[in-house]
Amino acid sequence: MSKNILPFQKKLRLSLFSLLIVAVLAYTSQNLSLNDKFQRFLMKFLNVPQQFINEVLSQYREYENEKLVQLEEEILNLQNQVYERDLQIRSLENSRPFTEYSFTQNEKSETYINSFDQTNFNCCNKHRIYINNPNNLSGKIYAISQGNFVVGKTKNISNNEMEVRLLSDPGEYISIKTIKGFYCIAKGTGKSSFISCLNESKAVSYNVGDTFFTTGFDGIYPPGLIVGSLVNISNNQSNIFEQKLDIELFFDPYQSINKKVILHEWTF
Repeated sequence: MSKNILPFQKKLRLSLFSLLIVAVLAYTSQNLSLNDKFQRFLMKFLNVPQQFINEVLSQYREYENEKLVQLEEEILNLQNQVYERDLQIRSLENSRPFTEYSFTQNEKSETYINSFDQTNFNCCNKHRIYINNPNNLSGKIYAISQGNFVVGKTKNISNNEMEVRLLSDPGEYISIKTIKGFYCIAKGTGKSSFISCLNESKAVSYNVGDTFFTTGFDGIYPPGLIVGSLVNISNNQSNIFEQKLDIELFFDPYQSINKKVILHEWTF
């Protein structure tokens, strides 16, 4: 950085000195009686510092633009590092061992999120993100996670891209559980970052703040991935034995662009 700044500092000082000379010569030209020939020479001489100043200012603007691009890239890299570290911290805070299951991880590929369909996400109950297709995968349904946090599963696959339906999509279902032993099949609500499930059993307990994990029973999501946190429990007015559980997902699609995700394919 210092190698670029120093020449500009010298040029700017020289430009200021040139401006001073120009001012002095301009004053001399205006206030002293000079012959026409000398005045023409003086005007040509005055153009030289002006051209130099214009060149210096142009180079300085170019340098500042390059610096701005570099700073934007550094900020983006730092934001990604903070996001990845936050995922790791949240994963450690919520993770629990699921030793009661044994499964074989056939495929585990990493890729990146290309885009997020915000228009349909906000208006039309169509919750989608799009990711790169690593190794031209095809013909199967893959579970998608960001670190240990569930994102959704693939719906349509092309050579270059995969469409991923998020858990919050109203057409999406997932088998989940708490560490206290409560199981349910959760469904996307169509609301941003929320799923819900129903319970008619009083034999198990759960509380607001409980973390839900995948069970692996649906044959798509490996067991033990983190889904979300229970944020609300409401009673069904028409069925006093039924309660609705609202679960807020940890994955945030609004912060997902260009972030890394993992594709899972597994069998019992």
